[in-house]
Amino acid sequence: SPHLRHRADAMPRHTVRRKPPADPFSLDAPSYPLDPPLVDVRIPVREPHAAATAYSRAALRHRFPNAQVGDDLHMLFSEPGRQRQSRLSPDVFVALDVPRRGTRSDYDADLLGAPDFVLEVVSRSTWTHDLGRKLDCYQRLGVRECLFFDATRADLGRTGEELWGFALTPTRRQPLAEAVLPNGERGVVSAVLGLVAYVAERTPPSAPRDTWELTMRWHDPAMGADIPDYDEARTETEAERARADTERNRADAAERETQSAQRRIAELEAQLRRLRNEA
Repeated sequence: SPHLRHRADAMPRHTVRRKPPADPFSLDAPSYPLDPPLVDVRIPVREPHAAATAYSRAALRHRFPNAQVGDDLHMLFSEPGRQRQSRLSPDVFVALDVPRRGTRSDYDADLLGAPDFVLEVVSRSTWTHDLGRKLDCYQRLGVRECLFFDATRADLGRTGEELWGFALTPTRRQPLAEAVLPNGERGVVSAVLGLVAYVAERTPPSAPRDTWELTMRWHDPAMGADIPDYDEARTETEAERARADTERNRADAAERETQSAQRRIAELEAQLRRLRNEA
């Protein structure tokens, strides 16, 4: 995979860059009139994009079991003077006050309100769109926070950073605060979710041990731990099952020993009674 690197190699830097989008800190960016109405295009995703979205979706669903957590659902919304709704496709979004519906194929922001949080995993082919037109739309719709993850480490958008985001209001884009986690990693704080996102390195399951890729992690300060991914949850479940089996086997062995000791005591008492009768 082009996204995998050997640890012994120095990390190459992306030296040739395209013209960046308008400064996302500034509201002087163009408003991107949607003419025709915006239709966000779904594109095929590969590792590590898929890994980041799959983990974030599962982690946020685990953390917010009653909220609507969308994974690449079309988000529909109306614009003044348009008869047909425009649509966006956030990689992951969270609507805290919208009950979860597993059968929902689209998210109608006109009926349900704007999501509270959006995650975009940017790539070389989509980053200008994500940081430009989509961010502008999220802000105008009322999304409260937008987080960006550059899984390719290609310095897309903000030099030297793989994870960054903004708290959005109708008139301002404020960079999300940072925090140092107990493991020493520096993360980005989502005040809306009450979680801290950070970037870690992992070895993909099918790759050699000396290869690695960037991945996103969600840390829950209330728990004092990361929200586990599927492999970690499965490993922990198997470990718990193994511990339970060990305890059960130990208890069974102790029960057998107790029963054996009771039988031996009964045999000795019977033998003592016979000796007394013979005497």
